[in-house]
Amino acid sequence: MTTVKKTFLLALLVAASAAQSQNLRIVPARLDTTVPTPKTIQFLCTQNYNQQQCVEDATTLRQALAHYPLRRLGAWSFVLVPADDWKALVRGQGGDPVSPAFSMLDQRVTLLDRSLFVASAGRNKEFLQRFGLIGAPLIDLAVTHEMGHGICQNKDERRADDYGKALRNSVFLDYSETPGQKPNNVTNDVPIDAPNATLQ
Repeated sequence: MTTVKKTFLLALLVAASAAQSQNLRIVPARLDTTVPTPKTIQFLCTQNYNQQQCVEDATTLRQALAHYPLRRLGAWSFVLVPADDWKALVRGQGGDPVSPAFSMLDQRVTLLDRSLFVASAGRNKEFLQRFGLIGAPLIDLAVTHEMGHGICQNKDERRADDYGKALRNSVFLDYSETPGQKPNNVTNDVPIDAPNATLQ
């Protein structure tokens, strides 16, 4: 990761956590380099994330993302945040603290709650009540929804839901003709219904 991008992400997370008593600093996840991943994709953890848990959770995340067209995101960072820091961080951004992931499109970053990978009983209850999912299915829902935001470069939740569902069904939607959207070289465009579970 370039020093400029790392400094920018650090500044972003410091600003996002201004309401918290500590600043969130990021470090690269030290993943197995023999597993193919586009060079434009970065996996990071906040500095206070346990190092071994960072590697384990980032590996799980990378495995969940492996089925999807990551190259369409271009330069993108996935940042894992400890569960203890999550809700204050999301509230500081005016988001829904129950949601386990959110993206900042202009910074090309998706932040994810560690509870996606290892959740407390209370957090699992929240996930089940809101999304009807926990564990690997919720990780899949979260990453495809956030990829919908990232690939479409659009904050619209319905569009991200639709794109995420299409990804989970191995269909790539083309939003290149939508006003304000960038072409993304996709191959299919099919109508789909909104999924039952949605993220914000």
